Amino acid sequence: MRITIEIDSDKEMEKLSALLKAFDINCVNVLTHEDITVDNGDKSIDPTPLFGIWADNPRTLEDIRNRVWKTL
Repeated sequence: MRITIEIDSDKEMEKLSALLKAFDINCVNVLTHEDITVDNGDKSIDPTPLFGIWADNPRTLEDIRNRVWKTL
């Protein structure tokens, strides 16, 4: 399981570290902004065929939510 916590200062990091140690949680990886990379998507893919994919069967956001919640 992965949990992401953003911390703005060293003092907050010290408090979080103390909390994790108090609960005997030792499996912690710390990443800085420099460690995170963002990959650009494949720009060669043409999305045009996806336009209007539900034109004959329009759906509302509420319909989508209801369908998803029933499957969970």
